[in-house]
Formats: sequence, structure tokens, C-alpha cells
Amino acid sequence: MSSAGPSSGADSSTDDERPLTLEEYERYGRQMIMPDFGLPGQARLKRARVAVVGAGGLGCPVLQYLAGAGVGTIGIFDHDHVSLSNLHRQVLHTTERVGMNKARSAQLAINALNPNINALAISEAILPSTAEELLTNYDILVDCTDRPLTRYLLSDLSVKLGIPLVSGAAISSAGQWAVYGGDVKGKRRACYRCLWPKVVHGSGSEGVCEEVGVWGVVVGMVGVGMAGEVIKLIIGKEDEQPLLQLLHLGGNPLVRTVRMRGPRKDCVACGEAAVLPAKLEEMGYDEFCAGPASSVAIDQAAVERMRARDLADILKTSDTPRPLIIDTRPQVEYGICSLPGTTNIPFDTILSSLDAVPPSTDVVFLCRKGNDSQVAAQALAKTSPSTRVRDVRGGLVAYSREVDPTFPIY
Repeated sequence: MSSAGPSSGADSSTDDERPLTLEEYERYGRQMIMPDFGLPGQARLKRARVAVVGAGGLGCPVLQYLAGAGVGTIGIFDHDHVSLSNLHRQVLHTTERVGMNKARSAQLAINALNPNINALAISEAILPSTAEELLTNYDILVDCTDRPLTRYLLSDLSVKLGIPLVSGAAISSAGQWAVYGGDVKGKRRACYRCLWPKVVHGSGSEGVCEEVGVWGVVVGMVGVGMAGEVIKLIIGKEDEQPLLQLLHLGGNPLVRTVRMRGPRKDCVACGEAAVLPAKLEEMGYDEFCAGPASSVAIDQAAVERMRARDLADILKTSDTPRPLIIDTRPQVEYGICSLPGTTNIPFDTILSSLDAVPPSTDVVFLCRKGNDSQVAAQALAKTSPSTRVRDVRGGLVAYSREVDPTFPIY
């Protein structure tokens, strides 16, 4: 674009009257020349205020593409810190920023990509008592978390504020994303509670990456899809029929599109008789989102717990017979690293049939962090009262921390 003034009356605006700077015209030119986008669409992006809750696997691609597209104000909300295990999928963070607050790290990354935007880093947790105060001045909410409580909280807040929520999830090799709440062409969208009135427990859908694992590319693809939904909302090109996008890395087709149902009349958040309380903490999220009690109740007195150092002493001794040491992690995790002298029997196998545990008068259960092992020990202690049953407090993480720092933790 020439720096000289226009030669005709077709556009007599000066640089001060233009909605973009000359640098922004060049930066965003490749998207502005698309049909139905143009300068008005770019101006809407520049005026938009978007809150992205979570700067992890989903949040990173969302933030990267919103910043690149020129969304004017982006609030980044995350109270967690960057860890080495994040970096295979949380691509805005770097090895040098391990230990830094994720919101601050993401802010540095997107400011480096686009210094024209206003990126705000908020390291405060989004809680029922603080959500409305922190998020009330935004046009769109983006849920990039992996906690049911936060999902339902953000959905209720979007209903209360009358703004859309873009929410996504990814685990293992699958993911999904959709737009909830707000209006489309004068018609109200279903909120998150309309489609998911109850937290689904026991299906694996509520797992977290730390426990179940995830392909980095899956969260990337879901996050990019979510960013696309945000941009469509801002420039007024959202889908007239709300759609749920389902991704499976091994699927054919890779992405399936499902039409979403309309708002539920009996929805407790947006239904005909629904009344959201003045204070969202009165919705009782902790109780609503809590998982069902384990089928094996933990009786602390019935299970003898040992320290990681005690396990090390057992592994070093040549005395016979030694306890049967059972590592309850999945087979794939046992294959990553294991302690010599242990036997792998996965937790699910043990709970489905205690006969999978070989007969022994002394059994020690071991797992990654000391949770599954305690449940397995409790189950065996109930059915084999003559067997000495123990488990390792803190599991292999404690073993690496207290006994052998060279033992790999993943």
C-alpha cells in the first residue's frame, strides 16, 4: 500500500481514521482478502475480547492462532506452572521456561508472535467465588481445561453473562469441540449442561493426560478447531446449526460432525424454570462434579503402608522367601520402566479378578503414585486375611525421590 494519499474520492480516509495500522494491513492481508472477511472482519477481531481459560495442551494452539489472527485483547487464565512433561504438546512453552507460570509463559510467546495485541496473563485460579469478577468483561469464553468443575462453571457463567462458550476436550487419540450458549441468528444455543446434564464417570472420558496419556497432535488439532470457532463467532460467520466436532486420530473420517440438540427445557442453568443464583458458588460444583466412591472403600487401618526406602531394603536382601512385589501399572507403563524383582499385574486385572494374584503369604503392591496400589491392597486384604498385604506409599515417584534419583519418572 502506498504511503501517498489517495488520488480520488473513493477513499479519502487518513491513516488516523483507518481501523488498522499500515503494519497490520500487511500482517493480516492474507486473511482479509478472503471472501466475506475483508477489513470489517479484521476490525471486529481487533475489537474483540476473548478469555482463554487454560494455557496447556488445548490453550496453546488456541492462543497461538487467536494472537496470529489479531484478536485485540486475549485474557490468559492459568495458575499452573510449566513442567518438562508438558512440552510435547504445550507448544507455546519452552524448556527455558520450565517452572514459570503458564499464563505468563504463554503471554511471552504470543506477544513475540504479535506485539499488536493486548495479552493479559492472569495466574489466579478460576473458582466459583472469583469467576464472574475475573471474566465478566469478555465477549467469548474459551474452556481449555480438563476439570469437570471448571467446565460446568464456565458454562453457567456464559449463560449468566449471555455470551458464547467454546469448549473442547482431548485425551489419548480422541477429542471434541463445540460452541455452547449465547445466540446464533436470534436463536439460543444449548449450554454445556443441556448436552451433558451429568458428569460422566467411569467411561475414561474424564481422565487426565497425566493418567491416560495423549497424542500431542490431537490436542493441537482440537485447539486449532476451537480457535476457528472463536474467529467465526467474532466475524459473524458461525454455524447456524450448532455442531459438535468429534476427532479420532485413527478414524476414517478423521473428524465427524454431529448436529447438536437445542436447549433443554428442564436444564438447571438455562431451562424455562432455571434461575442461576446470584453467587455461582451456591450451585454446589464440588458435590455435583465429585466422582462416585470407589467400589473398594479404603480402610486405612486394614492396609499396611511402607516407605519407598523399605521397598528398597526388600529388593536388596537375599533372604528367601521374599514378598511378592506386584506393580499394578498398565503393561505399557511397566514397559517404560520398572524395578527388578517386580511382577506386573495391571490394576484393572486385579480388580476384575483377584485370582490373578498368585498365592503368597506376603504381597507388596506398587504403582506410580501410591493410589491404585492402596486400592488393590485393600481388595486382597479383605479376601485373604491370612496374607500379609502392604503397599508402597507414594509409589515409584517416591522411590525416585527418596531412593534412586536415576529411576525415570514420566
